[in-house]
Amino acid sequence: MCLVAVNWRPAADYPLLLIANRDEFRERPAAPMHWWQKPEMLAGQDLRAGGTWFAIDPQGRFAMVTNIRPGYVGKTAELSRGELPLRFIESGASISEFHAELVTDIGRYGGFNMLLGEPGALFWFSSDHPEGSWVRPGIHALCNDAWNTPWPKTSLAIEQMKDESARFELGDLSADILNSTVQFSDVLLPETGLSLEKERMLSAQMILGPDYGTRSRTWLRMRADGHIWVNEAQYSEQGEQLSLKSFDWSR
Repeated sequence: MCLVAVNWRPAADYPLLLIANRDEFRERPAAPMHWWQKPEMLAGQDLRAGGTWFAIDPQGRFAMVTNIRPGYVGKTAELSRGELPLRFIESGASISEFHAELVTDIGRYGGFNMLLGEPGALFWFSSDHPEGSWVRPGIHALCNDAWNTPWPKTSLAIEQMKDESARFELGDLSADILNSTVQFSDVLLPETGLSLEKERMLSAQMILGPDYGTRSRTWLRMRADGHIWVNEAQYSEQGEQLSLKSFDWSR
């Protein structure tokens, strides 16, 4: 994923509301979200490296990754970040157990953020903050830097989630969250090691373009009684919705 908005309310009827955009080169092949077997999990798949950007199992354990741009642009790594969500699901481990194991070889992966969830808990850590932290109740956003870094599109995502959570909680996928195609003023853009032209393009929440852009969006809702809803939409280079898949179950 490349932009994530989270409303985490452990004591609420809907403890978790999450929306995430996946940005990628359009020529890179990928399969949409589907159920995998052995172990059972719901995930899309990068058909080049074999990994995924988001995976969730029937018990509600999930993992997602974003890359980190500052300090990592142009660098290569031994292992693909897409292995990480699969590694968490396949391990069957608790968040604490998985984190403790992964930290020992975190440097083998390219710069990444990882958000891990299990019923009653959310945890974030990254290549730059390997110690991580448990997510506090509230509205948060994550992009291609640290947790809650106030880039223009993450700050906008937090405001959108504040305004639209009530609609999203009811299952309204038209809630206006992560939809903006506006590119921000140059004076507001981060300096991450890319050209100014690319920083402009990437500043939009929903990136349009023939070569690179927002290819899919994932919606995740969890209810306190254990019911889980996941939706995934695929988008064209013009931002038109090409398909929408829906999954729901009780853990």
